[in-house]
Formats: sequence, C-alpha cells, structure tokens
Amino acid sequence: MNDVIDTAVVLAAGMGNRLKPFTNYAPKCMVDVLGKPLLAHLIDSLEQNNFKKLILVTGYKSEQIEQFIESYDTTLDCEVIYNEVYDSTNNIYSLWLAKPSIISSFALIESDIILDPAILSEFKYADKIALDIFNPEIHNGTTATVNANNSLEKLYIKQAPPEDVTIYKTVNIYSFSEEAWNTLFNEINKFIEKDEVNGFYEVAIQNLIEEKKITLEMVDFSGIWWDEIDTPEDLDRVNLILSNENKTVD
Repeated sequence: MNDVIDTAVVLAAGMGNRLKPFTNYAPKCMVDVLGKPLLAHLIDSLEQNNFKKLILVTGYKSEQIEQFIESYDTTLDCEVIYNEVYDSTNNIYSLWLAKPSIISSFALIESDIILDPAILSEFKYADKIALDIFNPEIHNGTTATVNANNSLEKLYIKQAPPEDVTIYKTVNIYSFSEEAWNTLFNEINKFIEKDEVNGFYEVAIQNLIEEKKITLEMVDFSGIWWDEIDTPEDLDRVNLILSNENKTVD
C-alpha cells in the first residue's frame, strides 16, 4: 500500500474534436505546445519524478503517437495499447483496456494536461485525487467536494454542485493502490459487460465513493500551475503563459 509508484497510465485515445483545426491531422497529445508535442511535456515531467513505466492507451491517429514514442529520447519503458473503437467509446473503455498491463499501483493521467512537474511527486503514493478550487470563469466539467479528512466526498458529473460548500475542480490525475484498482476495475467491468462503453470512469469512481469501497485523498492544486488543453483558446493561453513567464514544465 505504501510502495512508491513508478508506473503512469495515460489515456490518449480521444479525437479531440474541440481542439480542431489542430486535431484535424494529429491526435490531441501530439499538438505542439511551445515547440514540442504536449505528450513530450508530460513524459519529461514523469521522468523528472522518477517514473519508470508509461502505459499509453491510444486511438485516434495512434500511428503518430507510436512513431513519436519510438523516436523520443526517454528513459521510460513505454507500452502502447490501441483502442480500435476509439470513435465510439470513451475513457471508461480505454482504462478497461489497460487492465492486462497494469500489474502494480499506478498514477492515472489524462493526456491533455500540462502542469508544474513538481506536483507529480504527490502521485508517487497511492489513492490520491488532484483537485483545484473551482473557478467558474475558467473551469468546466466534473466538480467535487471533500470531507473533513480532505478525502473525496462526491463527484458531480454533468450535474451542478451544491452552493453552500467548497467546490473543487477535478484535474484528471489520480493514483491507485493495487487494492483500489482491482475494486475500481470490477466496477468498470460492470459497465463494459452492459455495453456502456461511452461513459466516464469517474462514474465508477463515484459509485465506489458512495459505497465507501475506496478512499481517495485530495492533492490540493490550489496555487499550482496546471492547465487542460481542450480548445484552441486553451492552447493559446498555455503558449502565452509558457512564453511570457518562462515556466519550467520539462
């Protein structure tokens, strides 16, 4: 349970439709961010935190990611898993596909995240969830609340959170012990068996939180530089921040 994590699972199968035209000819994680692919920034951040293994679940234009991995100078042992039905499934299915390759505790990261590498050290330890104070001016998507122990209390997926408590934004970075992963996989498998493959793995996490079958401790991203690149506007903002402030992200 207290073993130091050295494996990262990165989900990169999506088509990145909101990032068009940049994703017309490249997968989202291969879009250029200040001179190199977004994926390269993430790989470099993992290296800086002594991760050893990278499991990449690809789909849309996978061959570009595979060619990049083969040519990029990295110390990571990289394994690519291809989701051949990427255009009709979502991240719950991509994570399910990774099961045979996950043999230890691991960090789970979405491929459209860029961040201060130092914070990844928190995910060398298991059963964590990255959360930032929710800012409605810049954040959208899944939100969360935490309990008095700073552990995840509830995820609000496609629903409005309550107004009378502190609301957090999910950063889409987690870590899981082997025990928690096995519990989560069994829950995910229930969806897959019902052919509910076009949803989010967060729904499975929320079910387990409600049933008190897993516990995820908050890693507080308040004041930590991170961003999620979903749209051309996001890409412009990140490039501007990196060029103007010369942030170290690799």
